[in-house]
Amino acid sequence: NITSFMAQFTIAMVNLALVYRMRNYFNASAQLVGAAASTYNFTYFVACLFLSPLTRRLKPPQSVNISMVVMTLAVGVVLFTTHISVAFIALVFYGAAMAFLWPQIESWLARGKEGQALNRATSNFNVSWSLGLALSPLLTGALVEVGTTIPLILSMALFLVIFLLITVAQRTIFDDDSSVSEHTRVQNSQGVDQSTPLRFLSWAGVFTTYCALPITLTIFPLYAQDLNIFSESVVGTLLAVRGLVTVAMFIVLGRTKRWHFKKWLIILVQVAIALLLFGARFASTYLHFLLFFFLYGLFFACTYSMSIFHGASGTLQLSKRMMIHEVLLTLGSVIGATFGGGIYEKYGFSNLLLIASIVVIIPPVLSLFIGKKPIAQKGA
Repeated sequence: NITSFMAQFTIAMVNLALVYRMRNYFNASAQLVGAAASTYNFTYFVACLFLSPLTRRLKPPQSVNISMVVMTLAVGVVLFTTHISVAFIALVFYGAAMAFLWPQIESWLARGKEGQALNRATSNFNVSWSLGLALSPLLTGALVEVGTTIPLILSMALFLVIFLLITVAQRTIFDDDSSVSEHTRVQNSQGVDQSTPLRFLSWAGVFTTYCALPITLTIFPLYAQDLNIFSESVVGTLLAVRGLVTVAMFIVLGRTKRWHFKKWLIILVQVAIALLLFGARFASTYLHFLLFFFLYGLFFACTYSMSIFHGASGTLQLSKRMMIHEVLLTLGSVIGATFGGGIYEKYGFSNLLLIASIVVIIPPVLSLFIGKKPIAQKGA
């Protein structure tokens, strides 16, 4: 959980600093900035799919450390290169390295847990990484006003601190379970798969929510800069509000099980996100956007928790399920970042929000027309 906090804090620092570095240092357009974000997200997506057989055979601490080393080197290349093509190549490796981090941590923390124990474990994880995501923009927003060099150097240092933390912990405090790969653990399992079909609707929700997420993380900072309505530090504050609300909601969700296995609630949350995005088209003041980020933080926590909990519940294939969870949210981020920048440049921020709201409303609407036929429980 400490690793999750520090890793997400640092990744968020890199991501936000990258937006301004691509715009100010490389003179990139909004579409090219979006392409940069989609590059590391897309390679993360591909790496999750094709490197999964390798990562499942690694011990979790080994996998995390590989990720930290590669990400440090990739950020270093982005920092020191003067060629945007080289920066894009570095982002390919940066994204691929994440495949050694998040799916392995998620399956690691969920091992041997079900019900409320699984809920607490995933909640603690969610609070950890979301707290890092929430606090990072506060520092990064202030640093990028000075320049993008400092946050990128600091991020490299933090990645190396995580590497040292895991290395020391592996030799001192980790238990025997940490020395077993996910592949070995599944082979030795004697349980019966009892997965819930609600994972499919939950996965659809996290996918569409992440399609809209680049609007807040990537497109909105450009929108605020283009119209000169908010400074970088104010944008960082708004992003931090969204993140802190998400943290608080993760804590609430971790202390109750009333939302478990409730199809109507999954649908309701996705409809609420669609309405929120549509309503944001009319936002014009700081208070309007503050309310938007506040509510989006609440609903984001719900869709994420529903996806990771219903995906992990009852399964014997934790690594595969966490890989599916990560692939879907990453695919959503790739689509949102890739098309979001182009839509924003051609049609404006208001129409981008409209299209995002339509995308989010599709799964809950389709779920109303899907019959109640039983879905196969075994497999992914």
